Amino acid sequence: MEPKTKILITLATGKTGYATALLLIKEGHPVKIYVRSRNKRALELEKMGAEIAIGTFDSPAQLLHALQDVKAVYYCYPIKKGMPGDVACFINAAKKMSIETVVFMGQWLAEFNGQESIVTLNVQQSYSLLQESGLNVIYLIPGYFVENTIGILLEFAVQLGVLTSPFGKGKNPVVSNEDLAACIAALLKNPKSYYGKKLRPTGPKSLSTQDMAAVISRVTNKKVRVINIPEWMFLKAAFKMKEEYGYDSFIISQGRLYNIQYRENKFDAGGVTGVVKELTGKEPDNFETIVKRLIAQSAYGLPSHKGWLRAMAKFMAIPFQPVPTKKQFAQLNKE
Repeated sequence: MEPKTKILITLATGKTGYATALLLIKEGHPVKIYVRSRNKRALELEKMGAEIAIGTFDSPAQLLHALQDVKAVYYCYPIKKGMPGDVACFINAAKKMSIETVVFMGQWLAEFNGQESIVTLNVQQSYSLLQESGLNVIYLIPGYFVENTIGILLEFAVQLGVLTSPFGKGKNPVVSNEDLAACIAALLKNPKSYYGKKLRPTGPKSLSTQDMAAVISRVTNKKVRVINIPEWMFLKAAFKMKEEYGYDSFIISQGRLYNIQYRENKFDAGGVTGVVKELTGKEPDNFETIVKRLIAQSAYGLPSHKGWLRAMAKFMAIPFQPVPTKKQFAQLNKE
């Protein structure tokens, strides 16, 4: 791809979208971001040089407008229902605008049959649509994002010395958000040899929850022990802190199903890959680097008396948090 070709990033205020946009802007690439509103993150990217296009995933007119003067797209879809229909809408617009490259964010669980998650099933349907579209598509298929793996658990581990785990004996070669963004940026810049391929970036090592606790202990200089928790406690914790972490009921309903796959060790199937090194030229971040970064970016920071009090108050309130019934969860997972 030509060095100065304009690139469109969808969901550009999300985890990978924002980080990818930052990388490309810093490297001097013209970047257009497709967002629902001019929110804080969108304005930050605009200030750095990104062009803003406002729109939704199901609007043909807005997509056509966003794709003007664009040759490559990072297509990342939010965790919500409706992906196949919206992907079909994007395909029509992309073909009309002669888009040369699409990097599509899929997921590792979509490689397995018998999945219950509606999002995973929608990803599988979207793969078929894209494969039949005639577009040049590269599929990125990471496992459980690191923020979703330890996001709401890390504060309790750091401040209270307790890593509550719904993952059982499952392992995960967790990859950093920064490495995912670097892979996406690399594919957008030099895509041709990867068209039609599925690429699974991983971290350098598969880790159990016990392994993660040992790393957090080392980073914080505080003993962290693992407590395996039942599903109901995970759900109460997720609903207690959903606004703090940007979750909603649907996202949590999918996380519940992903945790089942985690316990069945699906995220460790296939082991570690060399995708990050191949695409970026660097070794993937190890878990210690990831933990240090997450703590530095957090509101609670390293262990402290104030942090302990805040975490303990939240921890003690979790058992009293109401959650949907099994029937309501089942309804959330239907189209």
